[in-house]
Formats: sequence, C-alpha cells, structure tokens
Amino acid sequence: MRIGQSEDIHQLVKNRKLILGGVTIPSDQGCKAHSDGDALVHAIGEAIIGALGLGDLGHFFPDNDPQYENISSLILLKEIVRIMKEKHYKVNNVDSLIIIESPKLS
Repeated sequence: MRIGQSEDIHQLVKNRKLILGGVTIPSDQGCKAHSDGDALVHAIGEAIIGALGLGDLGHFFPDNDPQYENISSLILLKEIVRIMKEKHYKVNNVDSLIIIESPKLS
C-alpha cells in the first residue's frame, strides 16, 4: 500500500470557467492555469503520481507544452490512472478538501 498527498493552489481570475472535479461551477472567476485549472483533479492526480514515486504533475504534463493548453484535467487524470494500473496499483480511498472564498460550495 502506498499513500499520496497533494494540494493545488490557483489564482482566481476573471473570464475563466471555474471547474472543480470536472464540474463547471457558476462563477465570474476561474482558476488561472495552462490547462482547465481544475485544482481538485490536479491534487488527486498529483497525489497518485506521488504515491507511485514518479515525481509530479508537471513532469508528465508540462505547463509550457501547447498540447496541454486548456485541456480537461479529467483527460490528464485518465492518463495518470492508466500509468497507475500499468504498475498494478489501484486507488482505495480519496479524501479531499476544497478551500475557496467564493462562490459558496455545498
């Protein structure tokens, strides 16, 4: 058994969609990022990569690579899961915490 832990922080900016966990949240601001900025999916993916001892998210998906510009983070997570399965691991549990000033989440 391996344990991964991660956090992801993004600046909120106007004229961007706010996407958390693959869900678009009604908001006038979104996460500044090269990809879609889904901080929840980024943290989960980073935790899996870390648990496997494979470095970090940026190693696999560099923020200066045009092929990842505005890409759905769910696509990145799917690739991370493929790598994980290739190494004969699986996720048993995910516990996450989202800290955001606005909008109110429920």
